[in-house]
Amino acid sequence: MSGISKGLADFYNRHYPDRINLAIRDDREITSGWETELYAFSVEFEEGGRLIREERVARLYPGKYAAEKAAKEFGVMSKLSEAGYPVPEVYDLDTEGAYLGKPFIVMERIKGGTVEDALRVSGEAGRERLIGVLLKLFVDLHNLDSKKVFPDNEIRTTAGYVEGVIDRYRRGIADQGIPWMKPLIDWLDARRATITSADVSVLHRDFHPLNVMLREDESPAVIDWGASSVGDYRDDLAWTILLSSTFGDPASSDMILEGYREVSRHEVEDIEFFEVMAILRRLTDLTVSLRSGAEEMGMRPGAVEMMRAAKGHIQGVYDLLIARTGIRLPEFEDLLESL
Repeated sequence: MSGISKGLADFYNRHYPDRINLAIRDDREITSGWETELYAFSVEFEEGGRLIREERVARLYPGKYAAEKAAKEFGVMSKLSEAGYPVPEVYDLDTEGAYLGKPFIVMERIKGGTVEDALRVSGEAGRERLIGVLLKLFVDLHNLDSKKVFPDNEIRTTAGYVEGVIDRYRRGIADQGIPWMKPLIDWLDARRATITSADVSVLHRDFHPLNVMLREDESPAVIDWGASSVGDYRDDLAWTILLSSTFGDPASSDMILEGYREVSRHEVEDIEFFEVMAILRRLTDLTVSLRSGAEEMGMRPGAVEMMRAAKGHIQGVYDLLIARTGIRLPEFEDLLESL
């Protein structure tokens, strides 16, 4: 029995004592990405003379604030489900880390694969349909009543949200010893008063095809809500555009933006400002992780090696910074050179 199987068996026997002859079967790691640590498994037990088999996934949380992140994601997914937004069902939460060595949640296992998987094997018509599914999910998320998911949120305006982000990064670069990021923060600070206002929305903050699953009946479910928050929807949109254009086709940024406008039926103003906010987030995360280790940012072991392998993406983000702002960061160029 693997360590994961034993830990899960101990957890289930402790929390579900009425389940007879309980056993954990077929556990295997299905981890992908820089942050995610996932294990698929089946739990079997007898109930009313019948053998029950449930397909589940455990998500483990590494690094600082792991317990808080586990509790947050469990709560956010529960509230999203109650609000009618398509997410995997969540069943269990452990914040102590005594069973698997790290805090974790247990959720529905979706066997149909990701939208990214489906895009790779789809023809043109299939790709258009899948992109339409993604964009509708994105717009629907931003149209949700944020109070249903984050009832204690106090952010009410774009101005308040942007000010909070800038202040947080200004403190962060001092705490992390990267004051050379200041020109980028100053660029945002000098322009924030000109940004048009929008209603606050639930933000996923890492929305892309790998984080949307398709069940066998092709119904979607959005995963990975650990970074979710409330804010201006353009911050979410700009992050997705940044990932798509620097990991894949640079022309995809226009396609995503136009598609979002079409589905939402409204103009998206000042997106370039939010693109620079997304660049700040990416460059800061990369710098801290590469200098201090992945756990500093709550990422899984091995994430730094994955970052080094994605040098083309990192270079693309930096090139976009120069194109959007004219700012160069010699210290980050040195970091790039060292990869």
